[in-house]
Amino acid sequence: MMTEAQLQRRIPYLDILRVLACMLVILIHTPIRPYDIYYNTPSVSGAVYTVLVAVNCNLFFMITGALLLPVTMPTKRFLKRRLRVVLFPLIVWSLVYLCEHAFLLHNFTPRLLTSILFHPVEGILWYVYVLLVIYVTLPLVSKCIAAIGKRGVEMVLVLWVLSSFIPYQHGVFIEASHYHDNMFSAFSNYYGYVLLGYYMHHYGLPVFTREHGWKFALFFVFGIVLMPMFEFLVQGHYHITWQEHLDTLTTDISINNVAMAALLFALVQRFSPKRYDRANYPGAATWWPLLSKATFGIYLSQMIVLRHVIWPMTYPWLCRAHWVVDCLVSGVLAFVVCFILVQLIRRLPFSKYIVGK
Repeated sequence: MMTEAQLQRRIPYLDILRVLACMLVILIHTPIRPYDIYYNTPSVSGAVYTVLVAVNCNLFFMITGALLLPVTMPTKRFLKRRLRVVLFPLIVWSLVYLCEHAFLLHNFTPRLLTSILFHPVEGILWYVYVLLVIYVTLPLVSKCIAAIGKRGVEMVLVLWVLSSFIPYQHGVFIEASHYHDNMFSAFSNYYGYVLLGYYMHHYGLPVFTREHGWKFALFFVFGIVLMPMFEFLVQGHYHITWQEHLDTLTTDISINNVAMAALLFALVQRFSPKRYDRANYPGAATWWPLLSKATFGIYLSQMIVLRHVIWPMTYPWLCRAHWVVDCLVSGVLAFVVCFILVQLIRRLPFSKYIVGK
């Protein structure tokens, strides 16, 4: 159990966001049936579900910006601490998934081994690869933030938000097959979420004020409601498949995901307690930090648990259910099983090199 001093150093709303993001990641991966059964099948409920859970890892990047920017410790010490947190678990779980592909899934190829330095052997590990690059560059970005100040960060975020409209240009404005090739494609990256998390943590968004609230309400309605409607109702006349529609809405750098990430971050930040109160709310003070600390291990282990525990266990009674029900039930079960697995791993020596701190 954490000491009171350790507990008070934690930020409740970031713990809650981390658990929420982890649950959303699992929910996007949980269908028992292959993705092509529902992903290419027109369904309003399917589209709503997919769009809602697609914000998942973007919240993780925002939490990184909120927690680590500005970097206050010496660069060498910072890199040593942060890389140790993610690099060793990445190596361990890459080996675990390599063994799974070789001995359980029987789809191992030499390319899986030779590409490991640049490409994850399991899809979910892409996030850790990106996180490693972000950690390496955070000290430099921190110096840039100090140089440009609040207004400079705001200008960068405005440009980043504007670039998030680019994926929606396929169909009406340019050929669908060409919409990835644009001058802002390199600018539209995950660092926008890191900067957004930093900005919202340190300065907040005046979402709940009379003076500025309507502006942000308009932004959220436009990004979360109107742009998806435009994608399906207008772009649908330009021979774009259902999968291409969903890809546009759920790509990490889209105005839909930017708006949803900012809204979730703002709501949790606004309505969460400022600190943990063990005396009056012992359950929250115990479980939120515990779940939050386990999220990295849960993220890393989820596909092993889904493929070899949850799907075999639930297939007989969920295979005929609506796939949204399938996802929700399987997702909750997977989260619980992964959490138990992480807690068991923590009993091992050097567990921090397997599931993080």
